[in-house]
Amino acid sequence: MIKTDWKIFKAKFSANPQDAFEWMCYLLFCNEFKAKTGIFRYKNQSAIETNPISSNGVNVGWQAKFYETALSSHKNDILATITKAKRDYPTARSL
Repeated sequence: MIKTDWKIFKAKFSANPQDAFEWMCYLLFCNEFKAKTGIFRYKNQSAIETNPISSNGVNVGWQAKFYETALSSHKNDILATITKAKRDYPTARSL
């Protein structure tokens, strides 16, 4: 497995590393769940990046967070996002 160097990632995508990270996560999610035509994402979903998709009978949603500081300093934000996702998409399983 290749370990990501986030300093190089931010330098390579210096115009907007957050958008580049979210796009990369979107592409990885689509690849993982074989969504060759993409997933609907042209509205403001609460707590997740795209509409949930169904895979093997399970609804799956995802969220990308790009932080430049320690995850522990964003604990409340992460927990609030999980709470919103469970509230707004009770049949989706978060990954």
